Amino acid sequence: MCAPKPAVVDGATLDWERWNDPTLAAKSAVRWKILIAGERTASRGPVTGIGQVAPGAQLLPHHHEPEETYYIVSGQGEMEIEDEAPAVGPGCAIYIPANARHALRCTGSEPLVFVFAFARDRFDQIRYHFVQ
Repeated sequence: MCAPKPAVVDGATLDWERWNDPTLAAKSAVRWKILIAGERTASRGPVTGIGQVAPGAQLLPHHHEPEETYYIVSGQGEMEIEDEAPAVGPGCAIYIPANARHALRCTGSEPLVFVFAFARDRFDQIRYHFVQ
């Protein structure tokens, strides 16, 4: 593994990504950009990206092994973590423990935009497990 190096990534130059599975993509109108991750930059931890949930849509309930944080940039929503579902909006920071079931819904008329981070070196190390 090469030594980590500083990185500046202009998110405006990156394409939005979506789920590869068409069934999942149809159920979850979410898109994201991976900004910092070892498979894309010469970096080690954390993985950082920006996500967007369309009005009326949600990031489906799921869990994954690493803990995660969100920071809500714009829009209004509901952040379900296990049995709690508080309203969230700009300025809200959210901590999601390892393996906690969580979902994010956009309840407003504008997209819900959030920054996310994982305590991992690479985004491809995170395995999403969706709750049926």
